[in-house]
Amino acid sequence: MAIRCVLRAGLTFFSSFCCFGQGNAPPEFDAASIKASKPGDIRGSTFQFVTPGGGLEVVNATLKAIIETAYDSREFQISGGPAWIDSERYDITARSAFASAIPETRRKLRALLAQRFHLEVHRETKELPQYVLGVAGSGSKIAELTAAEEKPGTANGIQASCGRMKGTRATTANLSTYLERQLRRPVVDRTGLSGKRYDFQIEWTPDPGSCAKPSDDADSPDGPSLFTALQETLGLKLEATKGPVEVIVVDRVDRPEPN
Repeated sequence: MAIRCVLRAGLTFFSSFCCFGQGNAPPEFDAASIKASKPGDIRGSTFQFVTPGGGLEVVNATLKAIIETAYDSREFQISGGPAWIDSERYDITARSAFASAIPETRRKLRALLAQRFHLEVHRETKELPQYVLGVAGSGSKIAELTAAEEKPGTANGIQASCGRMKGTRATTANLSTYLERQLRRPVVDRTGLSGKRYDFQIEWTPDPGSCAKPSDDADSPDGPSLFTALQETLGLKLEATKGPVEVIVVDRVDRPEPN
């Protein structure tokens, strides 16, 4: 039987297990703005956890991708909901007066989604096709950032667009998340590189009809696939498999009211 967890602002959560450990009073951002993204923006999505400060910047992202970020899609997949959650795009700017770690910021994002989108979900476990991300036989080709290269306060994460992905102080968990969005299938990180940070960039030729590339890329139809680009550029590989996947099922969601 599915375990239902209704996420509404102001409700008391009687079970911390049901509500993914949020406790009796979910933390909230001190200020948040949600706006529809500029129509026709083909630059891809950007997610940045603002540290220090515990804020969040989201640019040109689908609501489904935002939900994946809120629930950390390394652990959960998103299922259900109307078609528009995977097509309409939003910009979010959220701020907190006090610094908080990324897991706390995710909890604040979940509360924001409950308040502004009236998001209600429950959790299930399903047997689904998935990919395993591992190190190719030739070895990893991405170099870990040194202490001298690390810059405190610099935003970290991945910026992805049609056929391009750039990581800035990114982890392989970040990479797995964006691969899931590109491939629409769970990606399990088994690289053994988790916790380390990298700068990297890869380019590939998307499948026909999967997205709209800028006109200046129209002369490069024979580039590598995403699978090939991962192996040749980063020394990582994706292998298809099947296994149990924790799924967040969307029971209710509404378009947000204007700020």
